[in-house]
Amino acid sequence: SRFFYSANQRTQRTPQQYRWTLFAIISLNLVGRGPGVNDLQMPSSSSKPVYRDVRDYLTVLEQRKLLRRVTRKTNKDTEVMPIVRWQFRGLEAEQRTGWLFENITDSRGRSFDGSIAVAIVGASPQVYATAMGVDSPAKIGAKWKEVQQNPIPPVTVSAADAPVKEVIIKGADLLKTGGIDALPVPVVNPGTDSSAYFSAPVWISKDPETGVYNAGTYRVMLKAADRTGVLIMSGQDERGYWDKYRRLGKPMPAVMILTPPPSLALCSVDKLDISEYDAAGALNGAPLELVKAETVDLLIPARAEIAVEGHIRTDLLEMEGPFGEFGGYVGAEDYQMIFEVTAITHRKKPIFQAFISEMPPSESSCLRKFGWEGFLEEELRLKAPNMRKVTIPEISGSAEVAIISFSNPVPGEVWNALRAAASSRNIAWVKWLIAIDDDIDPEDLQSVLWALSWRVQPHTDVQIQRGRNTDLDPSGAPVEASFTNRTYPDGLGGSQILVNATRNWAYPPVALPTKEFMDNAKKIWEQELKDLNLPKLTPHMPWHGYTLGYWPDSWDRVSKRAVQGQYLETGKEYEKIRTKVSYFEDGVVRKPDA
Repeated sequence: SRFFYSANQRTQRTPQQYRWTLFAIISLNLVGRGPGVNDLQMPSSSSKPVYRDVRDYLTVLEQRKLLRRVTRKTNKDTEVMPIVRWQFRGLEAEQRTGWLFENITDSRGRSFDGSIAVAIVGASPQVYATAMGVDSPAKIGAKWKEVQQNPIPPVTVSAADAPVKEVIIKGADLLKTGGIDALPVPVVNPGTDSSAYFSAPVWISKDPETGVYNAGTYRVMLKAADRTGVLIMSGQDERGYWDKYRRLGKPMPAVMILTPPPSLALCSVDKLDISEYDAAGALNGAPLELVKAETVDLLIPARAEIAVEGHIRTDLLEMEGPFGEFGGYVGAEDYQMIFEVTAITHRKKPIFQAFISEMPPSESSCLRKFGWEGFLEEELRLKAPNMRKVTIPEISGSAEVAIISFSNPVPGEVWNALRAAASSRNIAWVKWLIAIDDDIDPEDLQSVLWALSWRVQPHTDVQIQRGRNTDLDPSGAPVEASFTNRTYPDGLGGSQILVNATRNWAYPPVALPTKEFMDNAKKIWEQELKDLNLPKLTPHMPWHGYTLGYWPDSWDRVSKRAVQGQYLETGKEYEKIRTKVSYFEDGVVRKPDA
Protein backbone atom coordinates (compact mmCIF):
# COMPACT_ATOMS: atom_id res chain seq x y z
CA SER A 1 0.00 0.00 0.00
CA ARG A 2 1.16 3.55 -0.71
CA PHE A 3 0.45 4.51 2.89
CA PHE A 4 3.63 2.83 4.12
CA TYR A 5 6.03 4.56 1.74
CA SER A 6 8.03 7.46 3.02
CA ALA A 7 7.21 10.91 1.67
CA ASN A 8 10.26 10.89 -0.62
CA GLN A 9 9.38 7.44 -1.95
CA ARG A 10 5.84 8.58 -2.63
CA THR A 11 6.89 11.70 -4.47
CA GLN A 12 8.93 9.58 -6.90
CA ARG A 13 5.86 7.57 -7.89
CA THR A 14 3.15 8.71 -10.28
CA PRO A 15 -0.54 8.93 -9.39
CA GLN A 16 -1.16 6.10 -11.88
CA GLN A 17 1.17 3.80 -9.92
CA TYR A 18 -0.91 4.34 -6.80
CA ARG A 19 -4.26 3.78 -8.42
CA TRP A 20 -4.70 0.02 -8.01
CA THR A 21 -3.85 0.10 -4.30
CA LEU A 22 -6.14 3.09 -3.84
CA PHE A 23 -9.15 1.32 -5.37
CA ALA A 24 -8.57 -1.54 -2.90
CA ILE A 25 -9.11 0.78 0.04
CA ILE A 26 -12.70 1.57 1.00
CA SER A 27 -12.75 3.89 3.97
CA LEU A 28 -14.05 7.16 5.35
CA ASN A 29 -10.69 8.93 5.24
CA LEU A 30 -11.12 12.69 5.05
CA VAL A 31 -7.48 13.29 4.18
CA GLY A 32 -4.28 11.64 2.90
CA ARG A 33 -1.04 10.98 4.73
CA GLY A 34 2.01 12.99 5.58
CA PRO A 35 5.74 12.33 5.74
CA GLY A 36 7.75 10.57 8.39
CA VAL A 37 10.00 12.76 10.52
CA ASN A 38 13.17 11.59 8.80
CA ASP A 39 11.80 12.38 5.33
CA LEU A 40 12.00 16.15 5.84
CA GLN A 41 14.52 18.42 4.14
CA MET A 42 16.24 21.58 5.29
CA PRO A 43 14.99 24.93 3.97
CA SER A 44 15.78 26.10 0.46
CA SER A 45 15.69 29.71 -0.63
CA SER A 46 15.02 28.81 -4.27
CA SER A 47 11.20 28.69 -3.92
CA LYS A 48 8.98 31.59 -2.99
CA PRO A 49 5.57 30.70 -1.54
CA VAL A 50 2.34 32.19 -2.82
CA TYR A 51 1.41 32.98 0.80
CA ARG A 52 3.85 32.62 3.70
CA ASP A 53 0.97 32.55 6.16
CA VAL A 54 -2.67 33.51 6.61
CA ARG A 55 -1.72 37.18 7.11
CA ASP A 56 -0.24 37.36 3.61
CA TYR A 57 -3.38 35.70 2.32
CA LEU A 58 -5.78 38.09 4.08
CA THR A 59 -3.92 41.02 2.53
CA VAL A 60 -4.55 39.60 -0.95
CA LEU A 61 -8.20 38.87 -0.16
CA GLU A 62 -8.66 42.48 0.90
CA GLN A 63 -6.90 43.78 -2.21
CA ARG A 64 -9.34 41.76 -4.30
CA LYS A 65 -12.33 43.02 -2.28
CA LEU A 66 -12.96 39.50 -0.98
CA LEU A 67 -12.65 40.34 2.72
CA ARG A 68 -14.91 42.30 5.05
CA ARG A 69 -13.29 43.71 8.20
CA VAL A 70 -15.61 44.30 11.17
CA THR A 71 -14.34 46.68 13.87
CA ARG A 72 -17.65 46.78 15.77
CA LYS A 73 -17.48 44.96 19.12
CA THR A 74 -18.99 41.55 18.28
CA ASN A 75 -20.05 38.73 20.60
CA LYS A 76 -18.45 35.43 19.57
CA ASP A 77 -21.15 33.42 21.35
CA THR A 78 -24.21 35.05 19.78
CA GLU A 79 -23.29 37.31 16.84
CA VAL A 80 -20.18 36.36 14.84
CA MET A 81 -21.43 33.21 13.14
CA PRO A 82 -25.04 34.39 12.56
CA ILE A 83 -23.70 37.51 10.79
CA VAL A 84 -21.57 35.42 8.42
CA ARG A 85 -24.36 32.86 8.06
CA TRP A 86 -26.51 35.52 6.44
CA GLN A 87 -24.31 35.67 3.35
CA PHE A 88 -25.06 31.97 2.75
CA ARG A 89 -28.80 32.38 3.36
CA GLY A 90 -29.30 35.79 1.76
CA LEU A 91 -26.68 36.41 -0.95
CA GLU A 92 -25.63 34.87 -4.24
CA ALA A 93 -22.29 33.08 -4.34
CA GLU A 94 -20.49 35.90 -6.14
CA GLN A 95 -21.45 38.32 -3.33
CA ARG A 96 -19.92 36.20 -0.56
CA THR A 97 -16.57 37.06 1.01
CA GLY A 98 -14.31 36.18 3.88
CA TRP A 99 -14.82 38.03 7.19
CA LEU A 100 -12.40 39.27 9.84
CA PHE A 101 -13.82 40.32 13.21
CA GLU A 102 -11.24 42.46 15.00
CA ASN A 103 -13.04 43.46 18.21
CA ILE A 104 -14.23 40.30 19.94
CA THR A 105 -16.21 39.94 23.16
CA ASP A 106 -18.35 37.13 24.59
CA SER A 107 -21.39 36.53 26.78
CA ARG A 108 -19.19 36.69 29.88
CA GLY A 109 -18.08 40.22 29.00
CA ARG A 110 -14.53 39.21 28.12
CA SER A 111 -12.40 40.84 25.42
CA PHE A 112 -9.81 38.97 23.38
CA ASP A 113 -6.33 39.91 22.18
CA GLY A 114 -6.86 38.58 18.71
CA SER A 115 -9.40 38.29 15.90
CA ILE A 116 -11.71 35.73 14.31
CA ALA A 117 -11.53 34.94 10.58
CA VAL A 118 -14.56 33.19 9.10
CA ALA A 119 -15.21 31.85 5.58
CA ILE A 120 -11.77 32.94 4.37
CA VAL A 121 -11.08 29.88 2.19
CA GLY A 122 -14.51 28.67 1.04
CA ALA A 123 -16.93 31.60 1.02
CA SER A 124 -17.31 31.32 -2.76
CA PRO A 125 -15.60 29.74 -5.78
CA GLN A 126 -13.59 32.96 -6.23
CA VAL A 127 -12.38 32.94 -2.62
CA TYR A 128 -11.46 29.25 -2.96
CA ALA A 129 -9.51 30.02 -6.14
CA THR A 130 -7.66 32.84 -4.36
CA ALA A 131 -6.69 30.49 -1.53
CA MET A 132 -5.29 28.09 -4.14
CA GLY A 133 -3.26 30.85 -5.77
CA VAL A 134 -5.15 30.84 -9.09
CA ASP A 135 -7.04 33.78 -10.57
CA SER A 136 -10.22 32.01 -11.64
CA PRO A 137 -12.48 29.18 -10.39
CA ALA A 138 -12.13 27.65 -13.86
CA LYS A 139 -8.48 26.84 -13.02
CA ILE A 140 -9.19 25.00 -9.75
CA GLY A 141 -9.46 21.50 -11.23
CA ALA A 142 -6.24 21.80 -13.22
CA LYS A 143 -4.42 23.15 -10.16
CA TRP A 144 -5.42 20.16 -8.01
CA LYS A 145 -4.24 17.81 -10.78
CA GLU A 146 -0.90 19.65 -10.93
CA VAL A 147 -0.52 19.46 -7.14
CA GLN A 148 -0.94 15.68 -7.03
CA GLN A 149 1.53 15.15 -9.85
CA ASN A 150 4.21 17.53 -8.50
CA PRO A 151 4.40 17.26 -4.69
CA ILE A 152 6.89 19.40 -2.73
CA PRO A 153 8.11 17.87 0.58
CA PRO A 154 8.19 20.09 3.70
CA VAL A 155 11.25 21.55 5.40
CA THR A 156 12.20 22.03 9.04
CA VAL A 157 13.02 25.36 10.70
CA SER A 158 14.22 26.35 14.15
CA ALA A 159 11.89 27.62 16.86
CA ALA A 160 13.46 31.06 16.47
CA ASP A 161 12.20 31.13 12.87
CA ALA A 162 8.72 29.86 13.71
CA PRO A 163 6.08 32.58 14.33
CA VAL A 164 3.84 30.03 16.06
CA LYS A 165 6.41 30.04 18.93
CA GLU A 166 6.09 33.76 19.72
CA VAL A 167 4.06 32.91 22.85
CA ILE A 168 4.54 29.58 24.67
CA ILE A 169 2.18 28.46 27.46
CA LYS A 170 2.64 25.17 29.28
CA GLY A 171 2.84 23.60 32.70
CA ALA A 172 1.09 25.47 35.50
CA ASP A 173 0.61 28.48 33.23
CA LEU A 174 -1.98 26.59 31.19
CA LEU A 175 -4.70 26.90 33.81
CA LYS A 176 -3.48 30.27 35.12
CA THR A 177 -3.95 31.86 31.70
CA GLY A 178 -7.30 30.21 31.01
CA GLY A 179 -5.87 27.68 28.57
CA ILE A 180 -7.88 27.11 25.43
CA ASP A 181 -10.88 28.87 26.97
CA ALA A 182 -8.85 32.09 26.62
CA LEU A 183 -9.05 31.69 22.84
CA PRO A 184 -12.01 33.33 21.03
CA VAL A 185 -13.75 30.04 20.20
CA PRO A 186 -17.16 30.88 18.71
CA VAL A 187 -20.53 29.20 19.24
CA VAL A 188 -21.20 28.16 15.65
CA ASN A 189 -24.97 27.70 15.84
CA PRO A 190 -26.23 29.67 18.85
CA GLY A 191 -29.52 28.19 19.96
CA THR A 192 -28.76 24.56 19.02
CA ASP A 193 -25.05 23.81 19.66
CA SER A 194 -23.97 22.48 23.04
CA SER A 195 -20.76 24.51 23.41
CA ALA A 196 -18.23 26.68 21.66
CA TYR A 197 -16.56 24.62 18.91
CA PHE A 198 -13.26 24.64 17.06
CA SER A 199 -14.74 24.23 13.58
CA ALA A 200 -11.56 24.56 11.49
CA PRO A 201 -8.86 22.62 13.36
CA VAL A 202 -6.11 20.82 11.47
CA TRP A 203 -5.15 17.83 13.58
CA ILE A 204 -1.54 16.65 13.26
CA SER A 205 -0.64 13.11 14.33
CA LYS A 206 1.50 10.23 13.12
CA ASP A 207 1.25 6.47 12.82
CA PRO A 208 3.01 4.91 15.86
CA GLU A 209 4.27 2.02 13.71
CA THR A 210 5.47 3.81 10.57
CA GLY A 211 5.98 7.42 11.61
CA VAL A 212 3.75 8.52 8.72
CA TYR A 213 2.05 11.87 9.41
CA ASN A 214 -1.56 12.86 8.86
CA ALA A 215 -3.28 16.25 8.79
CA GLY A 216 -7.06 16.13 9.04
CA THR A 217 -9.99 18.31 10.08
CA TYR A 218 -12.28 16.90 12.79
CA ARG A 219 -14.72 18.81 14.98
CA VAL A 220 -13.72 19.79 18.54
CA MET A 221 -15.96 20.68 21.50
CA LEU A 222 -14.55 23.09 24.12
CA LYS A 223 -15.10 21.54 27.57
CA ALA A 224 -12.47 22.98 29.91
CA ALA A 225 -9.34 25.12 29.89
CA ASP A 226 -7.29 22.00 29.20
CA ARG A 227 -9.81 19.55 27.71
CA THR A 228 -11.91 19.10 24.57
CA GLY A 229 -14.07 16.47 22.96
CA VAL A 230 -13.05 15.21 19.50
CA LEU A 231 -15.16 13.46 16.86
CA ILE A 232 -12.99 11.26 14.62
CA MET A 233 -15.25 8.79 12.86
CA SER A 234 -14.48 5.18 12.05
CA GLY A 235 -12.48 4.87 8.84
CA GLN A 236 -10.79 8.26 9.04
CA ASP A 237 -7.00 8.30 9.02
CA GLU A 238 -6.38 9.47 12.55
CA ARG A 239 -8.97 7.01 13.87
CA GLY A 240 -6.72 4.29 12.48
CA TYR A 241 -3.72 5.83 14.26
CA TRP A 242 -5.76 6.11 17.46
CA ASP A 243 -6.67 2.40 17.26
CA LYS A 244 -2.98 1.53 17.05
CA TYR A 245 -2.14 3.67 20.10
CA ARG A 246 -5.03 2.05 21.94
CA ARG A 247 -3.59 -1.42 21.24
CA LEU A 248 -0.25 -0.17 22.56
CA GLY A 249 -1.96 1.07 25.74
CA LYS A 250 -0.79 4.64 25.14
CA PRO A 251 -2.57 7.96 24.54
CA MET A 252 -2.16 9.42 21.05
CA PRO A 253 0.06 12.51 20.79
CA ALA A 254 -1.68 15.15 18.70
CA VAL A 255 -1.53 18.85 17.92
CA MET A 256 -4.56 20.92 17.00
CA ILE A 257 -3.38 23.56 14.52
CA LEU A 258 -5.54 26.67 14.23
CA THR A 259 -5.24 28.97 11.20
CA PRO A 260 -2.36 27.45 9.21
CA PRO A 261 -1.27 28.77 5.82
CA PRO A 262 -4.32 28.46 3.52
CA SER A 263 -2.74 25.70 1.44
CA LEU A 264 -2.76 23.31 4.42
CA ALA A 265 -6.30 24.30 5.39
CA LEU A 266 -7.42 23.30 1.88
CA CYS A 267 -5.44 20.05 1.87
CA SER A 268 -6.68 18.96 5.30
CA VAL A 269 -10.27 18.66 4.04
CA ASP A 270 -9.50 17.27 0.58
CA LYS A 271 -8.89 13.74 -0.68
CA LEU A 272 -5.36 13.29 -1.92
CA ASP A 273 -3.13 10.53 -3.28
CA ILE A 274 -0.13 12.19 -1.58
CA SER A 275 0.62 13.62 1.86
CA GLU A 276 -1.07 16.81 3.02
CA TYR A 277 2.32 18.32 3.86
CA ASP A 278 3.63 17.53 0.34
CA ALA A 279 0.40 18.74 -1.27
CA ALA A 280 0.40 21.99 0.73
CA GLY A 281 3.90 22.71 -0.52
CA ALA A 282 2.91 22.04 -4.13
CA LEU A 283 -0.23 24.15 -3.77
CA ASN A 284 1.71 27.06 -2.29
CA GLY A 285 4.69 26.82 -4.65
CA ALA A 286 7.27 26.25 -1.88
CA PRO A 287 7.95 23.73 0.92
CA LEU A 288 5.72 23.96 3.98
CA GLU A 289 7.84 25.00 6.97
CA LEU A 290 7.61 22.72 10.03
CA VAL A 291 8.92 23.06 13.59
CA LYS A 292 9.13 20.73 16.59
CA ALA A 293 6.26 20.86 19.06
CA GLU A 294 7.01 21.67 22.71
CA THR A 295 5.52 18.71 24.60
CA VAL A 296 4.85 15.98 22.01
CA ASP A 297 7.07 14.34 19.40
CA LEU A 298 5.49 15.92 16.34
CA LEU A 299 6.48 18.39 13.66
CA ILE A 300 3.90 21.12 13.08
CA PRO A 301 3.38 24.07 10.71
CA ALA A 302 5.76 26.81 11.81
CA ARG A 303 3.64 29.64 10.39
CA ALA A 304 0.32 28.66 11.92
CA GLU A 305 -1.36 31.21 14.16
CA ILE A 306 -2.04 28.81 17.06
CA ALA A 307 -0.94 25.28 18.05
CA VAL A 308 -2.64 23.33 20.86
CA GLU A 309 -0.56 20.32 21.94
CA GLY A 310 -1.66 17.31 23.92
CA HIS A 311 -2.84 13.71 23.87
CA ILE A 312 -6.06 11.99 22.87
CA ARG A 313 -6.93 9.43 25.52
CA THR A 314 -7.36 5.80 24.45
CA ASP A 315 -8.79 4.46 27.72
CA LEU A 316 -11.91 6.59 28.19
CA LEU A 317 -14.59 8.33 26.15
CA GLU A 318 -16.82 11.24 27.13
CA MET A 319 -20.15 12.62 25.95
CA GLU A 320 -19.82 15.10 23.06
CA GLY A 321 -22.34 17.17 21.07
CA PRO A 322 -24.95 18.00 19.92
CA PHE A 323 -23.45 20.09 17.12
CA GLY A 324 -24.77 21.26 13.74
CA GLU A 325 -23.29 19.16 10.94
CA PHE A 326 -22.62 19.69 7.24
CA GLY A 327 -25.74 17.90 6.01
CA GLY A 328 -27.98 20.56 7.52
CA TYR A 329 -29.09 18.77 10.69
CA VAL A 330 -27.76 18.74 14.24
CA GLY A 331 -25.45 15.79 14.87
CA ALA A 332 -26.48 13.78 17.92
CA GLU A 333 -24.65 13.73 21.22
CA ASP A 334 -22.68 10.54 21.82
CA TYR A 335 -19.56 9.22 23.45
CA GLN A 336 -16.44 10.45 21.68
CA MET A 337 -12.73 10.96 22.31
CA ILE A 338 -11.09 13.16 24.95
CA PHE A 339 -8.19 15.50 24.12
CA GLU A 340 -6.10 16.71 27.08
CA VAL A 341 -3.99 19.81 26.48
CA THR A 342 -0.31 20.01 27.48
CA ALA A 343 0.78 23.25 25.78
CA ILE A 344 -0.43 26.17 23.70
CA THR A 345 1.84 28.19 21.42
CA HIS A 346 0.70 31.07 19.26
CA ARG A 347 1.58 34.26 17.46
CA LYS A 348 1.06 37.61 19.11
CA LYS A 349 -2.49 38.86 18.51
CA PRO A 350 -3.39 35.56 16.83
CA ILE A 351 -6.04 35.15 14.16
CA PHE A 352 -8.52 32.40 15.04
CA GLN A 353 -9.97 30.76 11.94
CA ALA A 354 -13.47 29.22 11.88
CA PHE A 355 -15.15 27.28 9.09
CA ILE A 356 -18.85 27.94 8.60
CA SER A 357 -20.53 24.63 7.82
CA GLU A 358 -23.90 23.11 8.64
CA MET A 359 -26.88 23.90 6.36
CA PRO A 360 -25.56 23.84 2.75
CA PRO A 361 -24.47 25.78 0.84
CA SER A 362 -21.74 26.77 3.24
CA GLU A 363 -18.01 27.23 3.38
CA SER A 364 -17.44 23.54 4.08
CA SER A 365 -19.65 22.44 1.17
CA CYS A 366 -17.65 24.72 -1.14
CA LEU A 367 -14.40 23.21 0.13
CA ARG A 368 -15.63 19.63 -0.33
CA LYS A 369 -17.18 20.32 -3.73
CA PHE A 370 -14.04 21.47 -5.53
CA GLY A 371 -11.62 19.17 -3.73
CA TRP A 372 -13.72 16.02 -4.00
CA GLU A 373 -14.74 16.64 -7.62
CA GLY A 374 -11.07 16.77 -8.59
CA PHE A 375 -10.28 13.67 -6.54
CA LEU A 376 -13.05 11.60 -8.14
CA GLU A 377 -12.19 12.73 -11.66
CA GLU A 378 -8.61 11.55 -11.14
CA GLU A 379 -9.90 8.26 -9.69
CA LEU A 380 -12.15 7.57 -12.66
CA ARG A 381 -10.02 8.61 -15.64
CA LEU A 382 -8.43 5.18 -16.17
CA LYS A 383 -11.69 3.39 -15.41
CA ALA A 384 -13.83 5.53 -17.70
CA PRO A 385 -12.00 7.20 -20.61
CA ASN A 386 -15.25 8.74 -21.88
CA MET A 387 -16.02 10.35 -18.53
CA ARG A 388 -15.96 14.12 -18.89
CA LYS A 389 -16.77 15.64 -15.51
CA VAL A 390 -17.74 14.88 -11.92
CA THR A 391 -20.12 17.29 -10.20
CA ILE A 392 -21.02 17.21 -6.51
CA PRO A 393 -23.94 19.55 -5.73
CA GLU A 394 -23.45 21.71 -2.66
CA ILE A 395 -27.06 21.27 -1.49
CA SER A 396 -26.16 17.64 -0.71
CA GLY A 397 -23.53 18.93 1.70
CA SER A 398 -21.12 18.07 -1.15
CA ALA A 399 -21.27 14.53 0.18
CA GLU A 400 -24.48 12.65 -0.66
CA VAL A 401 -24.80 13.13 -4.45
CA ALA A 402 -22.24 12.65 -7.23
CA ILE A 403 -23.18 13.27 -10.87
CA ILE A 404 -20.84 11.82 -13.51
CA SER A 405 -21.03 13.13 -17.09
CA PHE A 406 -20.15 10.95 -20.10
CA SER A 407 -19.67 11.50 -23.83
CA ASN A 408 -20.70 8.42 -25.88
CA PRO A 409 -19.68 5.80 -23.28
CA VAL A 410 -18.93 2.27 -24.48
CA PRO A 411 -20.98 -0.69 -23.15
CA GLY A 412 -20.21 -1.38 -19.48
CA GLU A 413 -18.23 1.84 -18.96
CA VAL A 414 -20.95 3.66 -17.04
CA TRP A 415 -21.48 0.83 -14.56
CA ASN A 416 -17.73 0.40 -14.07
CA ALA A 417 -17.43 4.09 -13.25
CA LEU A 418 -20.43 4.10 -10.91
CA ARG A 419 -19.11 1.10 -8.96
CA ALA A 420 -15.62 2.61 -8.76
CA ALA A 421 -17.05 5.91 -7.49
CA ALA A 422 -19.29 4.12 -4.99
CA SER A 423 -16.34 2.31 -3.41
CA SER A 424 -13.73 5.03 -3.67
CA ARG A 425 -12.00 6.30 -0.55
CA ASN A 426 -14.59 8.05 1.68
CA ILE A 427 -17.02 8.22 -1.27
CA ALA A 428 -18.98 5.36 0.29
CA TRP A 429 -20.73 8.27 1.97
CA VAL A 430 -22.40 9.14 -1.34
CA LYS A 431 -26.04 8.07 -1.40
CA TRP A 432 -26.89 8.99 -5.00
CA LEU A 433 -24.46 8.30 -7.85
CA ILE A 434 -25.93 9.42 -11.15
CA ALA A 435 -24.51 9.00 -14.64
CA ILE A 436 -25.73 11.48 -17.28
CA ASP A 437 -25.02 12.34 -20.91
CA ASP A 438 -22.98 15.45 -21.54
CA ASP A 439 -25.97 17.32 -22.93
CA ILE A 440 -27.35 17.48 -19.38
CA ASP A 441 -26.09 20.34 -17.19
CA PRO A 442 -24.87 18.70 -13.94
CA GLU A 443 -24.89 22.06 -12.14
CA ASP A 444 -28.62 22.48 -12.88
CA LEU A 445 -30.60 20.04 -10.75
CA GLN A 446 -33.71 20.72 -12.85
CA SER A 447 -31.77 19.43 -15.86
CA VAL A 448 -30.62 16.36 -13.91
CA LEU A 449 -34.20 15.69 -12.77
CA TRP A 450 -35.32 15.84 -16.40
CA ALA A 451 -32.76 13.12 -17.25
CA LEU A 452 -33.93 10.97 -14.35
CA SER A 453 -37.55 11.40 -15.46
CA TRP A 454 -37.15 10.47 -19.11
CA ARG A 455 -33.90 8.49 -19.49
CA VAL A 456 -34.28 5.86 -16.79
CA GLN A 457 -36.22 2.62 -16.38
CA PRO A 458 -35.82 1.74 -12.72
CA HIS A 459 -35.95 -2.06 -13.18
CA THR A 460 -33.01 -1.98 -15.60
CA ASP A 461 -31.16 1.25 -14.84
CA VAL A 462 -31.08 1.36 -11.06
CA GLN A 463 -29.10 -0.71 -8.59
CA ILE A 464 -29.21 -0.55 -4.82
CA GLN A 465 -26.34 -1.76 -2.65
CA ARG A 466 -25.69 -1.84 1.06
CA GLY A 467 -22.53 -0.97 2.94
CA ARG A 468 -22.63 2.78 3.59
CA ASN A 469 -21.56 4.21 6.89
CA THR A 470 -24.34 6.49 8.20
CA ASP A 471 -22.57 8.27 11.08
CA LEU A 472 -24.05 11.73 10.40
CA ASP A 473 -27.05 10.77 8.24
CA PRO A 474 -30.30 11.09 10.23
CA SER A 475 -32.17 8.97 7.66
CA GLY A 476 -30.12 5.90 8.63
CA ALA A 477 -31.85 5.37 11.95
CA PRO A 478 -33.74 7.41 14.57
CA VAL A 479 -31.62 9.73 16.69
CA GLU A 480 -32.16 7.57 19.79
CA ALA A 481 -31.23 4.29 18.10
CA SER A 482 -28.17 2.44 19.35
CA PHE A 483 -24.71 3.63 18.42
CA THR A 484 -24.08 0.61 16.19
CA ASN A 485 -27.42 0.87 14.37
CA ARG A 486 -27.00 4.61 13.72
CA THR A 487 -23.53 4.16 12.28
CA TYR A 488 -24.06 0.86 10.40
CA PRO A 489 -27.76 -0.10 10.25
CA ASP A 490 -28.78 -3.76 10.62
CA GLY A 491 -25.18 -4.89 10.44
CA LEU A 492 -25.32 -4.35 6.66
CA GLY A 493 -24.84 -0.59 6.52
CA GLY A 494 -26.83 2.07 4.74
CA SER A 495 -27.74 1.92 1.06
CA GLN A 496 -26.67 3.73 -2.09
CA ILE A 497 -28.66 5.03 -5.09
CA LEU A 498 -32.40 5.28 -4.18
CA VAL A 499 -33.58 6.72 -0.88
CA ASN A 500 -36.94 7.89 0.46
CA ALA A 501 -36.35 11.64 0.99
CA THR A 502 -39.20 12.16 3.46
CA ARG A 503 -38.69 12.24 7.19
CA ASN A 504 -39.81 8.91 8.65
CA TRP A 505 -39.28 9.92 12.25
CA ALA A 506 -38.52 12.94 14.33
CA TYR A 507 -35.33 14.67 13.12
CA PRO A 508 -32.98 16.86 15.12
CA PRO A 509 -33.19 20.60 14.41
CA VAL A 510 -32.06 22.35 11.25
CA ALA A 511 -28.42 23.30 11.77
CA LEU A 512 -28.70 27.08 11.72
CA PRO A 513 -28.69 29.71 14.46
CA THR A 514 -32.24 30.04 15.77
CA LYS A 515 -34.54 32.84 14.65
CA GLU A 516 -33.79 35.29 17.46
CA PHE A 517 -30.06 35.27 16.69
CA MET A 518 -30.53 35.47 12.93
CA ASP A 519 -33.02 38.36 13.37
CA ASN A 520 -30.46 40.16 15.53
CA ALA A 521 -27.67 39.46 13.01
CA LYS A 522 -29.85 40.79 10.19
CA LYS A 523 -30.44 43.97 12.18
CA ILE A 524 -26.67 44.37 12.70
CA TRP A 525 -26.06 43.71 8.99
CA GLU A 526 -28.60 46.29 7.84
CA GLN A 527 -28.27 49.01 10.50
CA GLU A 528 -24.90 48.81 12.25
CA LEU A 529 -22.56 47.77 9.44
CA LYS A 530 -23.59 50.41 6.89
CA ASP A 531 -19.97 51.53 6.48
CA LEU A 532 -19.21 48.15 4.86
CA ASN A 533 -21.76 48.70 2.07
CA LEU A 534 -23.03 45.15 2.50
CA PRO A 535 -25.32 43.76 -0.23
CA LYS A 536 -29.05 43.57 0.43
CA LEU A 537 -30.06 40.25 1.95
CA THR A 538 -32.52 38.01 0.12
CA PRO A 539 -33.36 35.20 2.56
CA HIS A 540 -33.65 31.67 1.20
CA MET A 541 -35.56 29.05 3.12
CA PRO A 542 -34.53 27.87 5.57
CA TRP A 543 -32.74 30.89 6.98
CA HIS A 544 -32.91 30.02 10.69
CA GLY A 545 -32.79 26.92 12.83
CA TYR A 546 -36.02 25.26 13.92
CA THR A 547 -37.06 21.97 15.45
CA LEU A 548 -38.31 18.99 13.48
CA GLY A 549 -39.68 16.92 16.32
CA TYR A 550 -36.57 15.84 18.24
CA TRP A 551 -35.35 18.35 20.84
CA PRO A 552 -34.87 16.76 24.29
CA ASP A 553 -34.68 18.89 27.40
CA SER A 554 -30.97 18.10 27.80
CA TRP A 555 -30.16 19.64 24.40
CA ASP A 556 -32.27 22.68 25.19
CA ARG A 557 -30.46 23.16 28.48
CA VAL A 558 -26.92 22.98 27.07
CA SER A 559 -27.72 25.18 24.07
CA LYS A 560 -29.06 27.90 26.37
CA ARG A 561 -25.91 27.69 28.44
CA ALA A 562 -23.74 28.02 25.32
CA VAL A 563 -25.17 31.37 24.27
CA GLN A 564 -24.71 32.62 27.82
CA GLY A 565 -21.04 31.62 27.66
CA GLN A 566 -21.56 28.93 30.30
CA TYR A 567 -20.61 25.95 28.14
CA LEU A 568 -17.82 24.92 30.54
CA GLU A 569 -20.60 23.88 32.93
CA THR A 570 -21.68 21.39 30.29
CA GLY A 571 -18.10 20.19 30.09
CA LYS A 572 -18.19 19.51 33.84
CA GLU A 573 -21.42 17.53 33.48
CA TYR A 574 -20.05 15.46 30.63
CA GLU A 575 -16.93 14.68 32.63
CA LYS A 576 -19.19 12.82 35.09
CA ILE A 577 -20.76 10.55 32.46
CA ARG A 578 -17.75 8.92 30.89
CA THR A 579 -17.62 5.36 29.62
CA LYS A 580 -14.96 2.82 28.87
CA VAL A 581 -13.58 2.87 25.34
CA SER A 582 -15.13 -0.53 24.58
CA TYR A 583 -18.25 1.50 23.75
CA PHE A 584 -16.85 1.89 20.22
CA GLU A 585 -17.17 -1.88 19.68
CA ASP A 586 -20.58 -2.66 21.16
CA GLY A 587 -22.27 0.64 22.06
CA VAL A 588 -22.62 -0.46 25.70
CA VAL A 589 -22.01 2.19 28.37
CA ARG A 590 -19.67 0.93 31.10
CA LYS A 591 -18.69 3.20 33.96
CA PRO A 592 -14.93 3.67 34.35
CA ASP A 593 -13.21 1.88 37.20
CA ALA A 594 -12.81 4.01 40.29
